[in-house]
Amino acid sequence: MISVLLVDDHPVVIEGLRKLLAAAGDIEVTGEAHDAAGALEQARILRPDVILLDLRMPGASGVQATRRLREQESSSAVIILTSYGDQAYVRQALEAGADGYLLKSTPPEELITSIRAAARGRRQLSPELLDGVLSDFGGLARERTRAKADLSDDDREILRRASEGATNREIGAAMGRSEIAIKKRLQLIFGKLGAVDRAHAVAEAIRRGLI
Repeated sequence: MISVLLVDDHPVVIEGLRKLLAAAGDIEVTGEAHDAAGALEQARILRPDVILLDLRMPGASGVQATRRLREQESSSAVIILTSYGDQAYVRQALEAGADGYLLKSTPPEELITSIRAAARGRRQLSPELLDGVLSDFGGLARERTRAKADLSDDDREILRRASEGATNREIGAAMGRSEIAIKKRLQLIFGKLGAVDRAHAVAEAIRRGLI
């Protein structure tokens, strides 16, 4: 079963998501929270596979909550689930370490598929946001210098495959390396990019025009 923590300040949204995910069969809602503080506490206690996190909540935003989750080294996949499709929000969420950004208009089956994919380490993004995100990051990338990151060709290849959703094992198989070797190399790449995790590293690499 895939364990999910629901975080939203609207009880009706929480209840609707509970019913939807219960029908999936392989997804279990193990907890809920209504603000960032509650999300951090429940994530620490429950260690869910996936956290569905609203963008606007009392106390702190979903972006701020995501950043704090990464600071407390939460291994949960974080998907921002919101009504706001502004590119600035999407960029901030990815930079904070979110593994996905989905609109609340996402069809139920697509949401369930995204949760399953996120639990396997794949990043998720609503299709209607993709063009804007690529354009946004592409523009920012032109303002950065490739040389500053000091990434090798292999480093860029690892990041490129990671951006396509490949797992460490899949990347290793494609590049003739072990899963452990790819994991260690990613840690070095994180240091070069000042990133805290895979999603952050990919977002930073895209922003700098490295991949």
